[in-house]
Amino acid sequence: MSKDKREKDPVITILNIIIILLIFVILYFGQSAFFYRSMAEKRSFTQDAGHMSYELQNGDYAGLIQGRYVNEFNGNNDPAGYHALAEYIEAASMYRVYRDKGYMERADREKAVMDSSRTKMQELSIFADKADKMFGIADQ
Repeated sequence: MSKDKREKDPVITILNIIIILLIFVILYFGQSAFFYRSMAEKRSFTQDAGHMSYELQNGDYAGLIQGRYVNEFNGNNDPAGYHALAEYIEAASMYRVYRDKGYMERADREKAVMDSSRTKMQELSIFADKADKMFGIADQ
């Protein structure tokens, strides 16, 4: 007995590869849609007051500022005191740079932002005093 070796049709092989690729594409987009939908429902890309407080206790001022921008981007203005403090710290750092470089007009604008933010931060103003000492602007 002899076995007949049949040649595979190249069209069938190409169709099998296309089917396998389509399965992977469908699985990828399905997983991505599920991920982004679940993230949108949880709103986990925002930082609450507890997380911002943790960053503040650890002296992570850059994380505090980043949290403010993340919250603003996602439409969350809930921890207003922490947002005001982050705005104050960012303005204080820019004020120091502009003042030291001699750009007094820009420094005055940052000083106005600092004054505005200090009124919004309520009980967190003690951290604004620490930021003033950190940036060397406490004497002004």
